[in-house]
Amino acid sequence: MTLPLSPHVVVVGAGLIGGSVALRCAALGQRVTVVDPDPATRTAAAEAGLEVGARVPADADLALLAVPLDAVAAVMLEVAAAAPDAVVADVGSVKSAPAADAGRAGLADRYVGLHPMAGTEYAGFAHASADLLVGATWAVARPVAPDLLVPVVAWVARTFDASVVVLDAAEHDRAAALISHVPHVLANALLGVVADDPTGLPGLLAAGSFRDTTRVAGTHAVRTRNMLADNADALDAALARVQDEVARYRALLAARDEEALLVRLAQVEHAAPDVRARDVAWLDCPDLDAVLRAPLDDGGAVLVRCVDDVWQWAPVQAS
Repeated sequence: MTLPLSPHVVVVGAGLIGGSVALRCAALGQRVTVVDPDPATRTAAAEAGLEVGARVPADADLALLAVPLDAVAAVMLEVAAAAPDAVVADVGSVKSAPAADAGRAGLADRYVGLHPMAGTEYAGFAHASADLLVGATWAVARPVAPDLLVPVVAWVARTFDASVVVLDAAEHDRAAALISHVPHVLANALLGVVADDPTGLPGLLAAGSFRDTTRVAGTHAVRTRNMLADNADALDAALARVQDEVARYRALLAARDEEALLVRLAQVEHAAPDVRARDVAWLDCPDLDAVLRAPLDDGGAVLVRCVDDVWQWAPVQAS
C-alpha cells in the first residue's frame, strides 16, 4: 500500500488540527474532503472553500482522523468499512492507544500514527490556519506495515515542510508525557491551587509568569482528560521524575543551601538553549527507505526532512 504524490485526503474532524491540515492540503492543490459531525463546523469549512462530505468516501487515499481521543476507536471502525483501500492515520498526542484501536478495527496493516508538535490552547475550526502546522516537527510512529513508512513520511515532510521524527509508539508516548502531558498536569495543578486560595490575593497579583505557566490550563477539560488518561502509564513515570526534581528544590530550600540551589539553577540555564533549539547535524540521505528502516534493529529514532527535493537525515538516540 502506498500514497499517490497528490493524494485524496479525507480529514475526519475539522477542529484546530484537522482544520489546519485540510486548509494546508487545499492550499497546495491536494484534493481534500472534510467530514465532521458538527453542522456549524461543516458550514465553516465549506465557507472556507473546502469540500465537505457527509461520510468518508470510498476513494480516499488517506483518511486522517483528527477526532477526540475517546472517539478514535469508533471512527476507525467506520473508516475501515467506508474506505477499504485508504491509509488511515490519526494526529492525536498519544500513539500507543490508537495503534491498539487500529488493530481491533482490522486496520493494523494500513494504519500510521502521526503527531504534529504544534498547536495552541484554542480549539475549533475558527482557529485553524493553513500555516499552523507548517515548519513544525511531526512525529511518525513506526507502523506495523513497514511499506507505509516512506510514503507517509514523504507526504508529511513535503506537505508541511516538516522535520519528521520516526520512532516507536511507546517512545513517542514517553517523550510526549514529559514535554506535553506533564505541563498540562502542572499548569492545571497550579491554576487550581491559586483558584482555591481563600484570599483571592494570588490571582489578583498574577501576571506574566503565572499566565505563561498556566496557558494550557483551565480549558477543554474533556480533551485534556482524554490525553492524560490515554497515556497514564508514561505520564505517571514522567510525573515521578518531575516530583523528584521538585523534591530536590524543596530540600535545598529547607536546608537554606543557596550555593547548591544556584548550582542547580545554573545547570538548567546552561542546558536551556540546547533543549529549546536543539542543533541538528543533518546528513545527506541518498536512500530514504534504508535510513527509515535501519533504526528498527536498535530501537532508536531518526529525524528526516526534505529541502528543495533533497532528503536529509539525522540519528536520534532514544532510550
